[in-house]
Amino acid sequence: MKKLGICVCYQHRNYGSQLQSYATTAELEKRGIDYEIIRYQKKITPAFVVKALPRLMNPVFISDRVKIRYKKNIMLKTHPQLAKDNAVRNACLAEFSKEHFKKLSPVYNGYDELQRQAQRYDAVMVGSDQLWAPGGITSDFYNLMFAPEGVRRLSYAASFGVSQIEPKLHAKYKDFLSRMDDISVRENSGKRLVEELSGQTAEVVVDPVLLLSAEDWLREIPNQNHYDKPYIFAYLLGPSAKYREAITRFAEEKGLPIVTSHHMDTYNTADEGFGDEAPFDVGPAEFVNFIRNAEYVFTDSFHGSVFSMLYRKPLLIFDRYEAGTLTSKNGRIDSFCENYGLNDRRYNGDIFAVEHQTDYDAALQKAQAHIERSKAFLDRALGDFI
Repeated sequence: MKKLGICVCYQHRNYGSQLQSYATTAELEKRGIDYEIIRYQKKITPAFVVKALPRLMNPVFISDRVKIRYKKNIMLKTHPQLAKDNAVRNACLAEFSKEHFKKLSPVYNGYDELQRQAQRYDAVMVGSDQLWAPGGITSDFYNLMFAPEGVRRLSYAASFGVSQIEPKLHAKYKDFLSRMDDISVRENSGKRLVEELSGQTAEVVVDPVLLLSAEDWLREIPNQNHYDKPYIFAYLLGPSAKYREAITRFAEEKGLPIVTSHHMDTYNTADEGFGDEAPFDVGPAEFVNFIRNAEYVFTDSFHGSVFSMLYRKPLLIFDRYEAGTLTSKNGRIDSFCENYGLNDRRYNGDIFAVEHQTDYDAALQKAQAHIERSKAFLDRALGDFI
């Protein structure tokens, strides 16, 4: 039987990363495909350091990794309670990963071993998430450059994260994209980038979490309401105090408490004092259930928006990044709203627009047609494995 190796962010301390990785494996399980998640441990060698140096000049890498991690690490050191709270949440995420991801490769230590062991697979596939973002593309893992000739290379719902690529990276992108056998991306902007950078064609497919219906997710993650009264769920990863002030104003008008998550990707000053309930013992299952049972959802999160659509929630979506910049990652939200007719769910300054009726029947009908096309892509790309 043919074997597929997949590269996904199953251990990232992030709800969306784990849920989409799980949805990817669930779809492979339904198809009866023999797969395993490739585990790669980088070795810090002189060659690795030289190869990694260009990343330090990349604005996306600096914005996403250096500044965010530095800021969070400083805050964890200077705020002992925050460090304890963060450890509780990380433990919940680690437990979800341990329970839901069983088919794992041995750990391949160093790039040389990764290249040798890649010969075990008939094909390798990179999953969803922002795995083709400029900040990490030189590592040659998520772009599948480690796979030797004769091993097919596929992508499912890969994301560049950004809508623009710096000219100095164009050759790098053209190199790995030209070697891909089947390319699918998550955003409309990603399709354009593939075609512009490499001349290859790409299909825009749904994020993996949409491969499972609301009913499928209910079987995978049973419903559990953690609160005995109506509430607002506010899930904001960006730093905007104005958004939080607007949500607070809405909550006061409605007499509803706000359930939220503080300091997810980084320490946000605006989170301090925001919300009525901000639990840290929250894993991906609790995250889904917070959305399922909320009266209203306010978010700048892509996956928060997707699950809100699945469960037909009154929703407002905020922009997390400044539009038009190299570091903007609004493209996935743009595509989500454009593809499913949900542009009226974007925040335009009127917080009470969350109460406007949303035509979720039409949105989910469009999503279903897109899901069917996405599964047809997988049928073609993985036909030899079934």
